[in-house]
Amino acid sequence: MNAFKDYLHLLRTYPRYLIFGMLHMFYSSPGQTFAVAIFVPSLTAAFGLSAGGFGLLYSTATLASALVLPFLGPMVDRHNLRIYSVCVGVGMMIGCLVTATATIIPLLFTGILMLRLFGQGLMTQIAGVATTRFFGDQRGKALAIVGVGFSAGTAVFPVTLALLISIFDWQATMVIVAAFCLFLFMPISLGLLKKTDRYQQPPQTNLESGEVGGKIWTRKDVLQIPFFYFSVPMALLIPFVSTGLIIHIGSIADHKGWSLEWVAAWFAISAITGRIGSFWMGSVVDRYKARTIYPYVLIPYICGLIILASGTHAATAPIWLFFSGLGVGCTNVTMSVLWAESFGVQSLGAITSLIISASVFATALSPVLFGWLIDLGVPITAIVVGGIVLTMLVSILAFLSPDPSKKTDSQFLSTITSNN
Repeated sequence: MNAFKDYLHLLRTYPRYLIFGMLHMFYSSPGQTFAVAIFVPSLTAAFGLSAGGFGLLYSTATLASALVLPFLGPMVDRHNLRIYSVCVGVGMMIGCLVTATATIIPLLFTGILMLRLFGQGLMTQIAGVATTRFFGDQRGKALAIVGVGFSAGTAVFPVTLALLISIFDWQATMVIVAAFCLFLFMPISLGLLKKTDRYQQPPQTNLESGEVGGKIWTRKDVLQIPFFYFSVPMALLIPFVSTGLIIHIGSIADHKGWSLEWVAAWFAISAITGRIGSFWMGSVVDRYKARTIYPYVLIPYICGLIILASGTHAATAPIWLFFSGLGVGCTNVTMSVLWAESFGVQSLGAITSLIISASVFATALSPVLFGWLIDLGVPITAIVVGGIVLTMLVSILAFLSPDPSKKTDSQFLSTITSNN
């Protein structure tokens, strides 16, 4: 009950800021796989691409966006948030229009790259960084609230896009998405923030930056300490494993003797438990700190993988997705808070852009790797068991990670700095 009151208090106190974050999470949807997938049949038919050919184009565009992201992401640390948000919105709109008007594959590639970069990458980064750096000790709960925007996008966009394509065509639908960006997203984003709001300003002082361990952390500093390399696999594990499994859900269903429709019908449960996990974990990390909690957050996800590996009954699918969603919700909130707790918020955009970029790489690589293993005849169960082992190893690595604020990591950083 107290947690519910805390969430309600946040919503009443900072409605504009939280809606701003939710809006960006919601409008990241055109660049997310679940939305792009609705266009795939139309795109493959229009450009004469096979499923494998489009998959290669999509993965390459995703990898290219991951390479660009570390260069654009740090801008959120230096620029006014209203201006930066509009610029990202313009990029999203142009990406939609380039895709809609593409007549050759290089233009299609460019459009998809822009959708992935400005949607999956920068829209989610704006929501995460702005929320994390402003809400301080309440950032866990604030991130859980903002995450509702992503769940809403997951529910609304696929159905709406499919309906629009059936009424018009895929090009007109993409133009409509661009129009919504111009006439709804950008005006609402500008209207939610005032020029004088401290929420939208980049941090200027040591107090605002959240100085940690007696220093202001930069991206260069973070890359030089062991803690980063021990902890960042936790942020990459679920995107890597889940994307690899979901993209090959048809093969999993065939192996288990399920219909694809049966599995697809239960994906909603993953979204629901994801929200439950994030709201619960939001309160937990605000109370006990993410640094204490994060080695444990993959436990629900491991449980889901064990169930998937060991069961063939039809009930296995919803139980797996239940625990998978719970693990995703817990992990996303915890890791977002962890970076701010460990490194402050002065360079949070630069640091998180690097992590998001690595995550995008992971989502591009796992479909290819899992598909290659399936083509080689490796059983689905063996692939899932491999995912379980990898998840456990990543959790062990998190247990062993040194605290960046402790003397050991500080000495390590000082040694490297003096050697340079």
